[in-house]
Amino acid sequence: MRRRKSPSDGRAAAGGDASPPLPGLWPSPAVAPPAAHIESDTSRKFSPSKLDTYRDCPRRYRYRYVDHLRREVASIEAYLGTCVHRALQKLYEGIGHGRKSSLAETLGTFEAEWDAGWSSDILIKNAAYTPENYRAVGRECVRCYYEAQQPFDRDKTVAVEKRLGYPLVCGGEQFRIEGFVDRLALAPDGTFEVHDYKTSGSLPSQEDLDQDWQLGIYDIAVRHNWPDARAVRLVWHFVRFGKDMASVRGSEQRQRLQEDVAALILSIKHDHEFVPRRSALCGWCEYREICPLWAHAERVKSLGPRQRHRDDGVKLVDEYVALEAKKRELREKLRELETDQLSIEEALVAFADRQGWQGVAGSEGEVVITEKEEYRFPTRAHAPEAYEGIERELKATALWKDVSRLDTHRLMEGYRRGEWDAPAMQALSEMLARHSSHIELVKKRILRFHRKEAEDS
Repeated sequence: MRRRKSPSDGRAAAGGDASPPLPGLWPSPAVAPPAAHIESDTSRKFSPSKLDTYRDCPRRYRYRYVDHLRREVASIEAYLGTCVHRALQKLYEGIGHGRKSSLAETLGTFEAEWDAGWSSDILIKNAAYTPENYRAVGRECVRCYYEAQQPFDRDKTVAVEKRLGYPLVCGGEQFRIEGFVDRLALAPDGTFEVHDYKTSGSLPSQEDLDQDWQLGIYDIAVRHNWPDARAVRLVWHFVRFGKDMASVRGSEQRQRLQEDVAALILSIKHDHEFVPRRSALCGWCEYREICPLWAHAERVKSLGPRQRHRDDGVKLVDEYVALEAKKRELREKLRELETDQLSIEEALVAFADRQGWQGVAGSEGEVVITEKEEYRFPTRAHAPEAYEGIERELKATALWKDVSRLDTHRLMEGYRRGEWDAPAMQALSEMLARHSSHIELVKKRILRFHRKEAEDS
């Protein structure tokens, strides 16, 4: 299946020329820059991988599908996935013509694909592993799948690498949603099955798969192309683990997915900025050197140690980090001082209470002690049910326009002062009584230091 290139799964990226920079970033000579402002994306066709690209990062979408900046960048994970997919594709193409390849032959296809496409330019981010380590993983993926599925008679293959799509109207315009299915099959009970091979090193939960867009879109496409389809089952083969997982979508789920896809397409069509989104996927992005989030970091990587320390951006960030470290130290010191001050405050209150005083004098001035009552209400974070119950009752009264939200301080100040009319005050009094088990009256001692005035000499 052709889909987005991810760090753990997918096909090798399409090749292309060196890409131009955006205005204000370091130039790539001899290539004209793209337009600085994009009115809108003019695409009429969307694949699951194209939609996923926008969901992952709108700026990457712009570079690839609007500016058409193609990059010949392949990660080792994507390359491994490509070779495994091609070995299984050839296996099922042969079965479709009456010839079932042996395990040795299927492994041979994998090895041939690996050798034919290998390049030293393929990106290996984890230096702890060599190309041979990944190649061994690929062989194991093929072997694991072959042994689990043989003798390959559980279903009848309809097509491999099948282009499937359907029309979708949104915003008064018609678009085409389509992509490639790894393998489409018919089960003995007449159910269509969409099979997808995953070489990723992680295993998703069933809940994740039940929400997956990619195969959900192919479910809709199958039903569009074969209206008499009695049922559609979505099947993922996680070949590293030898585990198959499946999902069946109901009509409401399909309708909701259609609405979500339509909403996403409208977002793309109205996007004029394509703001970059920072995520774990950035490490595998082919546009880092022109991306506003990463362009400077990529430039700095190419500098020698001396040049790096002379770079204005590096110097500013280093100063910023040093100040942040100093702020952390000061905050920690402030916490220590506040702890010490709290102990002194408690001792002062106790001393004043024993003497019956409200003020205690010192060498530099006087501490005046006052008392304040404060109601502590349940909070949304610590007691959400109680909080929402009070809020719900307030919304049903005339008080809500003054409080606008559950502002407990404002509420009790108004209650104390009798700001509202008699019915509102009565309603509030009754509500407070109903929720009294969640409301605590706290008396706080407030200490204020008054510096001693200069004495006349």
